[in-house]
Amino acid sequence: MAVSPTESFDSTQAKYPFEGSVALVTGAGSGIGLSIATKLAADGAAVALLGRGEERLRTAEKQILAEGGTAFAHPADVRDLESVRRAVATVERTLGPVDFAVNNAGTAAGQKYLCEQDEDAWLRTMDTNLNGTFRLCRAVVPGMMERARGAIVVISSAAGKRGVPANTAYAASKWGINGLVRSLALETGPSGVRVNAICPAFTDTDMVSDESLYGKDFMDSVRRNAGPADLTWERYWRSTVRASALKHLIEPGEIAELTAFLLSGAARSITGESFSVDCGTP
Repeated sequence: MAVSPTESFDSTQAKYPFEGSVALVTGAGSGIGLSIATKLAADGAAVALLGRGEERLRTAEKQILAEGGTAFAHPADVRDLESVRRAVATVERTLGPVDFAVNNAGTAAGQKYLCEQDEDAWLRTMDTNLNGTFRLCRAVVPGMMERARGAIVVISSAAGKRGVPANTAYAASKWGINGLVRSLALETGPSGVRVNAICPAFTDTDMVSDESLYGKDFMDSVRRNAGPADLTWERYWRSTVRASALKHLIEPGEIAELTAFLLSGAARSITGESFSVDCGTP
């Protein structure tokens, strides 16, 4: 049986610490979200995979099922509260009440210096990252509080703890997430529900390898406003990684391991925190 946040921690618990529990992960089709979903399934949870890319979700579902886990893919858009509510209701009818929720869905597209930032891109960033976190929490928290158990992890960002040029929208959305997590933890704690955030720096995902997902608009703005004119996206992120104490890209599996810990009974006394995973980036 899974150890709930209200139970005492037993270091001798079974090989499958989340057996009998239901976990929901947004942005689960690739990258950090897929790594988290795979980890939770391997640890015994029945995992609901939510996201906008149905084909990727189905592929992830097949992967987890082939590895002996339990998975259920369902399209959902964190920019739409009713979409999230419908998805949660379907998941609970199919797998059972949601014990654990991980909000990994996010965007970093369209980031520019504020003097160039258009309002539409600003609002899209806020609506996906910050409002999307609100929507998922709004959909799952009432049930968790009623059942007096549950845990939530939100994937924030190192940018949510420090300023980054040409990242005003993204950084603001992630700072907002960290504040939401802190306040929500105080609201839900008396009901035995914990809420934490993880703040990764550059992680080895599509967002690093595919410049169109983050780097293009960002780099165009950096080159115009700070230079040098020949600075490339790869040179930029590699220099940022080299400036960290540990000097390497973070692996998605590292974020998955920390997420599993924060959801587990081993973290029963941890709530309202935002954990940096940034290789010692100054």
